[in-house]
Amino acid sequence: MVGQLRAARSRLQRVRTDLRAARVERARLARELAQAQDRLERVAAELDAAEADVAAQRDLLRRSVLDMETRGNPELAVMDAITSSGSIQEMLVAETGGEMILGREDQALTAFEAAEAALQHKKDEVKAARDEVAAQEEAARRNLLRIRGLYADAQATAQRVDRLVQQARSARRAAISARQADRAALERLEAREARIRRQLLALANRAGGPTYNGATGGLLSTPVNGPVTSPYGYRTHPIYGYYSLHNGTDFGAPCGAPLYAGRGGRVVNTYYDEVYGHRLFLSVGTVNGANLTLVYNHLSGYRVGEGAVVGRGDVVGYVGTTGWSTGCHLHFTVLRNGTPVNPMNYL
Repeated sequence: MVGQLRAARSRLQRVRTDLRAARVERARLARELAQAQDRLERVAAELDAAEADVAAQRDLLRRSVLDMETRGNPELAVMDAITSSGSIQEMLVAETGGEMILGREDQALTAFEAAEAALQHKKDEVKAARDEVAAQEEAARRNLLRIRGLYADAQATAQRVDRLVQQARSARRAAISARQADRAALERLEAREARIRRQLLALANRAGGPTYNGATGGLLSTPVNGPVTSPYGYRTHPIYGYYSLHNGTDFGAPCGAPLYAGRGGRVVNTYYDEVYGHRLFLSVGTVNGANLTLVYNHLSGYRVGEGAVVGRGDVVGYVGTTGWSTGCHLHFTVLRNGTPVNPMNYL
């Protein structure tokens, strides 16, 4: 849940960054589109002026041609003037006049050609400007679609973040509630353990029962056929993760496997506990001046009941995974005057 929420928040941040960048890009494209439209308007106006210039030059050229047609061919007029001239001076004046007429017609044609060329250039500029406007409009359209997509993505991601936050809050509340329930269960367990401890101490103070003095190694037989999977001592709890005393030795064995009395004695208590599941307490008498009680936890069932007297190696119950357990196993505890001690010192 935490990883999903972190990933969703990271994605939302990236989408919002992309959205800001897209909006900046939108502003830039809007400026460039406005510039392109201004350029189009300018070159369109210049095109209108060029078209007017071409029309004027075309009219001038037309009038020049008409003048030539109505006045006759200037070259013929010059030849006529030469042949009819009475002197060299008159001939030169007539020739100069003809050249001036031809020169004016040539200038009109040249001006028309220049105007035509300028008109074509302006047409090309207008086409380029229109293409640029179209390209800017297309870029703006694509950017707008991207902004819409990013906005929708941002909304969807924000909603997912909200859902995950709500789920995390619900999970946190559930965890707090479960932790409170577990704490209450542990308090009930401790209260019951205190009562059992008082019972065991009272049992130890009563006369009778087996008594042993001497070395304790090998005093008890193994309570189940299986390897040690977790020793006695402080460890991190496999379910709740807190560091605490593991007050027994765990033996790995399949559910239903028989559990054996480690030493002859009397079953003083059997009950179900939400923490340790089905439990069986077997008092095996006084050892070196202290009452010794064997506790079998997480049982799937019992072979004997409270008050039963059993011999060493008798079946007293069966392996299970009841209570706070991660799998089939026996949690085996040895109590010395009601206080847990390391079982391996007696096996």
